Amino acid sequence: MILDTDIGWHPAGLVALVIAARMVPNLVVVTADETRGRRAQLARHILDMLDRPDVRVIAGFDLGGEDRFLLDNDEPPPALGEDFLERIRGLDHMIAAIVELCESTRRIRWAGLGPMSNLTAVISRLPEITDQVMVTQLGGPPGGHRGKTPVPENFRVDPTSAGLALRALHTPRLMLGDHTDSDTLRIPPNSPLLQALERPTTPPWTQLLATHLRAWSARESIAWMRHALVLTAALGLPFVAFHTERIEIHPNARLGRANHGRPMQVSSTVDHSAFLSWTYGALRV
Repeated sequence: MILDTDIGWHPAGLVALVIAARMVPNLVVVTADETRGRRAQLARHILDMLDRPDVRVIAGFDLGGEDRFLLDNDEPPPALGEDFLERIRGLDHMIAAIVELCESTRRIRWAGLGPMSNLTAVISRLPEITDQVMVTQLGGPPGGHRGKTPVPENFRVDPTSAGLALRALHTPRLMLGDHTDSDTLRIPPNSPLLQALERPTTPPWTQLLATHLRAWSARESIAWMRHALVLTAALGLPFVAFHTERIEIHPNARLGRANHGRPMQVSSTVDHSAFLSWTYGALRV
């Protein structure tokens, strides 16, 4: 299982990483929309807290998203020259590491929780990898939407990569915003989950997760448990059902249903109640 995640932004990404660390034995983490290695450092930190030193963390494509890292945005960036060199080294290392994984493993489940830049970079280097990866991706055309559909949030960050990856993959599975942003998945500031994480007797990783949730609630009024839902679908758990539709990909990565579109699997139904019960169990301390 490769978890391709932009942790450090939406707190649900960190929730999904914690659950993956506690529930998935053969796990690799690749950071999406990397910001000078901060997402990779955060991933390594939380994995060590959870006693998972075996999980490999690979710093992914740096898209320069300085405003998309929530916990220490006041930190000044390094000098331009060093940053540029580090990005090049990081990209080559990331591609080589994932290619090595694909060459040593027959099938890989890929849970895409952020922009698709990493997957596109790997596919561009080794196109035959598309025969090995089973991609479940956050982002898809809203169901029942009338008129012009919006661009999914994580595709908007890097629309070119999203368009390339979705065209190259064999029937990728897309999680619709109608299902990932359902009211039943909201994490309000006074949620029982947050209260449980903030108990003084809980381990350090719960405090870090609670801090992240509080930081997000100070910025945005709503957080959803969307990333963990994508993770469960990638794991093949029975909470999400998919069906095949033909999807048109526009140049800006806007997706829409069209008879001439490419066949993709999109989420059709979700058992939110069963998913939440499983998720809270996975987070229980």
